[in-house]
This record gives sequence, C-alpha cells and structure tokens, in this order.
Amino acid sequence: IVGAGAIGCELLKNFGMLGLGTGAGQIYVTDMDLIEKSNLNRQFLFRPHDVQKPKALTAAAAIKRMNPDVKVTAYELRVGAETEKVFSENFFGQLHGVANALDNVDARIYMDRKCIFNRIPLVETGTLGTLGNVQVIVPFATESYSSSQDPPEKSIPICTLKNFPNAIEHTLQWAR
Repeated sequence: IVGAGAIGCELLKNFGMLGLGTGAGQIYVTDMDLIEKSNLNRQFLFRPHDVQKPKALTAAAAIKRMNPDVKVTAYELRVGAETEKVFSENFFGQLHGVANALDNVDARIYMDRKCIFNRIPLVETGTLGTLGNVQVIVPFATESYSSSQDPPEKSIPICTLKNFPNAIEHTLQWAR
C-alpha cells in the first residue's frame, strides 16, 4: 500500500481484516508523512495522541492490534527514484499486487510505470472532496494510469478549506 492517509487507512484495515498478510502473506505500507491534527477526522486509524507520529508506522501498529496475525512492514519513505535502493526490482519481484492511496500525480505515474514494468496488478485510488475514483490496472490487459491524463483540479478539498486553508486560493474559494 502506497500512502497511509484516508484511503490508505481504509485499504490497510480491509486487507488486515480479510486476512491478507497472514500465513505466508505480507503487507508493506509506505508513507513519508507525519500525522497532523487535520487528519484525525478522516483517517480513522489515528488518535489525538498520534499527532506528529509517522503515518505508516502508526497505521501498521493499529492494524496489528485489530488482527495480531497480520504481518505488516511499514516504511517512512516516498516512492520515487531516490528510494529505488529500498524499493528495488527485487522488492517488486516479491509483490503480488500494489494499491495506491496517493495524493500526488507524480508518485501515481511512477508507481504505475513500476507496476507495468514488473507486471504487477495495481489498484489506483483517489479522492477530491466528496468524490472518489478507483482504477484497476492489469499490465498489458487494461489501460494504465499514465495512458490518460486527469483533468486539472477544479476545486480545493473541502477539509482543507474548512480546517487548514494555507494558500491564497483557499481564501478566495472560501469567500465564493
């Protein structure tokens, strides 16, 4: 699982409760972010005492409490060229699937290309406000994420506007 935010927490919970990562299985989750107070209203694996802790480590620990049989390894790393020593071809060679829960188009494109190259199915997910999107990518059988381009974002996530506006555009949107 790439990303331990709102969707990543849901994926991790679902995988853990379904028994993925038990027996001979293994779940890997990576996210380089720390938990912020604004995350608590939509990232249910985190609690107020978790603020400023690493998302991936905290989410992995929460899943272990829900299903002690799950084997989950957490990384505090961004996916990209700079972490290819960790997320190497050998690493990808042991995976049976990848689930993206990213908020960054560059990372999505990177993971899409890595999964196509390594012939690994990818579940690509994303949200914008109250809208959600899922795309299942089977290398050489379905369209990949990089095959099309998302239209430019028309709106700013509501949670950002209400709780933590941090750009001038947020103030303008709020005024509208």
